[in-house]
Amino acid sequence: MKIFTFFLFYLPLSFFSQNMRFTYNYGVVSDTLKKNVVSNEIVVLDFYNKDQRSVFTGLKHIISDSTMTEDSKKGIISFPDASTKIRYVVEKINNRNLMSFYTPNHMQDPVLKVNDERKMNWEITNEHENILGYQTQKATTFFAGRQWVAWFTTEISIPDGPYKFYGLPGLILKISDRTNTHSFEIISVQKQKSNYFILNDETYKDAKKITLKEYEKIPNNPFEQFKIKLLRDGVFHSNEERQKFLKDIDAQIEESKIHDNNPIEIN
Repeated sequence: MKIFTFFLFYLPLSFFSQNMRFTYNYGVVSDTLKKNVVSNEIVVLDFYNKDQRSVFTGLKHIISDSTMTEDSKKGIISFPDASTKIRYVVEKINNRNLMSFYTPNHMQDPVLKVNDERKMNWEITNEHENILGYQTQKATTFFAGRQWVAWFTTEISIPDGPYKFYGLPGLILKISDRTNTHSFEIISVQKQKSNYFILNDETYKDAKKITLKEYEKIPNNPFEQFKIKLLRDGVFHSNEERQKFLKDIDAQIEESKIHDNNPIEIN
């Protein structure tokens, strides 16, 4: 019996001391005027045990960049998967409490590496729930303008989670905001089978390091970015052409704000 008990205790420790991939479903309501329309995408948290480092991004993003890398080695020119929604990357170094946010790569503008020093203050409750066979405990926090409810398990002793969430005494398996318009829920836990590290892509090598305050001043609406670029480059042949462009692009900016009005971070 003692040997059997030891085996059961040792197995999880051995299993989670390796590089792991935690796969989640990310559900988001982009338009709060249509709360019944939920967009879903598979996202992953890759954990590298040796460096105590994790990388979070969309699964399609990893597959697309990996395919492009292999094609490039063969002299084949390929392009990013246009259906990929989650193209940003969040990198955490757990034992140093470091977190960085990388803007999407393979874009016209170079990648930015945003240093995010915000800490999360968690309140752990005595509520429990079974998720994917793991016993979890409830915790809450206020982060980036939203109140979040998380369920974490000490059976996986990695103080990490999807997106930027971390700092609990175990892995976050499920987390959603109070409005339930942003939610992450674990789908699978497995050993990482690939040695591909997405941040090794050439497009990240010259990433410009900036602070969170600097990043917040940059318009993240693609129409606003397009407007700034054309105004900066001065491509208009007449003032009338310029005024027409401004009228049309401002209308598109307002329309996009109406139907894409629910960012994961409010402030």
